[in-house]
Amino acid sequence: MKYIFFDIDNTLVSHAGTPHIPEQTLEAVKLLRENGHVPAIATGRAGFLTFMTAKEFKIKNLVCSGGSEIFFDGIEIYKKFFPDEHLEKFLTVAEKFSQLTAAADQNFIYTNEKSGAFRRYFNAQAGYDCIKSMNELKRAVMCYIMIPPKNLTEEHGIFFDPPEGVRLELMNAFTEARNFETSKWRGIEIFMKHCGANINDVITFGDGPNDIEMLENAKMSVAVARASERVKKSAKFICNDIDEGGILQACCELGLVK
Repeated sequence: MKYIFFDIDNTLVSHAGTPHIPEQTLEAVKLLRENGHVPAIATGRAGFLTFMTAKEFKIKNLVCSGGSEIFFDGIEIYKKFFPDEHLEKFLTVAEKFSQLTAAADQNFIYTNEKSGAFRRYFNAQAGYDCIKSMNELKRAVMCYIMIPPKNLTEEHGIFFDPPEGVRLELMNAFTEARNFETSKWRGIEIFMKHCGANINDVITFGDGPNDIEMLENAKMSVAVARASERVKKSAKFICNDIDEGGILQACCELGLVK
């Protein structure tokens, strides 16, 4: 029995055109379950932005918010908040860059970004109106600035020079700040320990910079075709694009399903 952890965006869910789940990906997860394996999700999305997608796949084992939230069989077993003592530092940056910053707790996105596209994007994931004003934020699981890491300067404060206790996740189009103790791979380790299962039975699938650690550390890992060369180098196996049946292809070629 293997524990298969999938990233969501561009791994389970395609963003080529309108966001959609390829039929062959749904079939792959169904076959994994029928062959005695445990499909799971490891995503940078907050838990409340993950639940609807997870339900479509009938997956209840989740590592969310980049490892800050962990769910076993649908029940939350772990949560790490952004350090409360540093939240004011984030809010200082958010006041200066009000249209470029956001934060998430376990239920809502907090931002002063007013665009309809922003609201529609996150509401579609949550299934309800999940946007609140930044001044309502009390605690955060993750904080964001919608600026690529290469464009950050000292004026971006905590996202340029994080204090002790804060971890930066350097994505392609934005930068994320979380509790230093969190990562997808660390979340997987906590999940597997909770299950009493062997970490060598983990297989990871991903495509982005925040997947590199779990791709490097898993005994078997798969990067999808659209991933950058840096991400591909961290994986043991490269599959086709997900809209070309890449997830099912990998599961077959790795002998996970028949």
